[in-house]
Amino acid sequence: MALGEFGRTIRDALTGTATGTGDVLDATVGAARKATVGALRGTRQVAVEFEGLVGDVLKGAIQATNEVGTELGSAAKGAVIGIIGGVGEVGVVTVGVVSDTVRAAIRGTGEVGGEVNVVARGAVEGALETTKSVGLRAEDMAFGIAQGAISGTRDVGGDLGATARDTIKGTITGTHEVGGNLMEAIEDSARGLISATAGVGGDLGSVTRMTAEGTIQASASVSLGLQDAAFSVARGAVHGTREIGGDLGATARDAISGTITGTNQIGGNMLAAIEDSSRGLIKGTAEVGGDVAGVARGALEGAIATAGSVGIRSEDAASAVANGAVSAAGSFGEETVRAVTGAVTETVSGVKAVLRAPFRDPEKS
Repeated sequence: MALGEFGRTIRDALTGTATGTGDVLDATVGAARKATVGALRGTRQVAVEFEGLVGDVLKGAIQATNEVGTELGSAAKGAVIGIIGGVGEVGVVTVGVVSDTVRAAIRGTGEVGGEVNVVARGAVEGALETTKSVGLRAEDMAFGIAQGAISGTRDVGGDLGATARDTIKGTITGTHEVGGNLMEAIEDSARGLISATAGVGGDLGSVTRMTAEGTIQASASVSLGLQDAAFSVARGAVHGTREIGGDLGATARDAISGTITGTNQIGGNMLAAIEDSSRGLIKGTAEVGGDVAGVARGALEGAIATAGSVGIRSEDAASAVANGAVSAAGSFGEETVRAVTGAVTETVSGVKAVLRAPFRDPEKS
């Protein structure tokens, strides 16, 4: 791996470091911060030099990590914390700077030939953990960081779905560490992931599924309920899809599918997660003026198609979708409730959902 001056500095500083994760993290933070300050202080070409600096620092950290056999994610996290901290010493850290750091960090793994998603998660965690020290809110940064992660992954030909999953995990962990609003951060990260995927021509279905799956997986390790996580990622996915002019029904199918898969992996309450994912989908759709009936049908299709793979009855999954959808619709008036109820009471793939409290048209009562 060809290294420049800063890459060699980082590699030499880390090679021989104790193999404990904490030691590698701390050592990388210090070395990256020192290199960044030295590179940027006094220069008027920060924007020109910055991407190359970040990429070189990450390459050096990766090379050292390979030599001492320690965790790549910790090295990436430490490098990003150090780089952003260094920028803060000589200038102003903006959301754009943080996004560019994450993108360049992922691009810097190109010569290594793999584990882009591991670097993405570490880089995202590191970026979010710098928020308090540089005067930015984690929730505000989540959207830009997600875009940087997707763009960097596309640059190196990585798996966008895997990056989306690990980016949302890193977002949740990093936001939790600094005491940020987890539900807001999830929504903004999901929006950013979908927006960036559309921008680079990636597979929106895969990214949506993996974003939902990663959100549910990460919720188990932080102070966020499974149902809140399912609601937030679904709502964020709808908002992101609307912004790019995408197919909201397809987003609903994929978000429900990813929620079911993720919940199964952590052994969570499956039907509760499905119901709250459906609530988030309908609430988000009504907020942006989308086709709530089409989204409700898409959610039903996704739940029915995925239910068998996790050992639950299709009828139970469909009923959870239906009840969550009607519950959310109630906040937006009778017309919305009527449209959603009509959609979820249709038979889909031979499956009929059961509502706990069906909406009744007063004119027909």
